[in-house]
Amino acid sequence: MDVINEPPAKSANVNPELLEHNSGLEALLAKLQPLLDGGRLDNLVDLMSLLSDTVDLLDLATVEKLARLFEDTTAFTWSLGNALRMATAETAAEAEPPNLYGLLSLLREKDTRRGVALVLRTLNVIGRQL
Repeated sequence: MDVINEPPAKSANVNPELLEHNSGLEALLAKLQPLLDGGRLDNLVDLMSLLSDTVDLLDLATVEKLARLFEDTTAFTWSLGNALRMATAETAAEAEPPNLYGLLSLLREKDTRRGVALVLRTLNVIGRQL
């Protein structure tokens, strides 16, 4: 006997009078029927189980670490986005693209040298990890 595909009125746990008088319940069952037929409701149950297990495993320290990681990632992404927007605006404001001498003259600026140093140090760390 397949209880999942059986209409709720025939099940032992459902009162037929309740089903007849509750159109909201009938509408809900009608919406759930495609999920039951396709077996997708099982996926939703598995997802809720996974979420429940994850909540059980998380302790306060893990939640704080994840929150700090999220904040750091958001701040980094925000800073990178702002830098890209500013550089795009400054480059678009120039009448014509800089020549090779103009690009090399950017290295005279302290901020450019800091940015290049950051990129080179990042590449250095990545190279050490490989």
